Amino acid sequence: MRLVDYLVARDGPPAPSGLAYDYVVAADGLWVQAENGHLAARVPVAHCEVRGLAALHPVFTLKHGRVPDALWAHIVDVAQAWAAEGQEVLLTVRYTERLGYHLVVPRQATTATEVAYLPAPDVVLEVHSHHRYDARFSPTDDDDEQRLAVYGVLGRLDQEQPEVALRVGVYGAFIPVPWEDVFEGGRGEFRDAHFDPETREADDELLH
Repeated sequence: MRLVDYLVARDGPPAPSGLAYDYVVAADGLWVQAENGHLAARVPVAHCEVRGLAALHPVFTLKHGRVPDALWAHIVDVAQAWAAEGQEVLLTVRYTERLGYHLVVPRQATTATEVAYLPAPDVVLEVHSHHRYDARFSPTDDDDEQRLAVYGVLGRLDQEQPEVALRVGVYGAFIPVPWEDVFEGGRGEFRDAHFDPETREADDELLH
């Protein structure tokens, strides 16, 4: 088998072929798809019209189900503790048959605006905090987050309504995913930066 394969969606989604991932040409453009023991995903790379082929759609599946809400609470607690010191922090969620989903804080060097760390193997979710800044992915994040995994960022942790943004990454291609597709339970006061409207915008709409 090839490490990376190049497929055509003639009659529907083609079966996986590459050892790492596949590029797929479809009616609506170019896609990249991959899966491992923990998740499967298909995300768009470039949109265009290719006549005569089948259209595809995004895919995101956590093979062990959603992450328990207790881990979400733990992630928030750790991020807020570091935010109180004005520091970013990076956290990972991994999965084993013995432990299920569990939180791991890797060894890292942190400052107010960056985290230096060695990427850990077999990660399902990798999330970092921006303490008082917005929850948005930076060009540096795009360069660092080059594996098949779910990635997240927490921001505005000093405010009454902090933010969270999540995305699934397939070797450098990304698509946003709702918090509810990743975690069980509720996210509390957190605003989903990708899918919830800004509070100020919502208030303006009510006034008009």
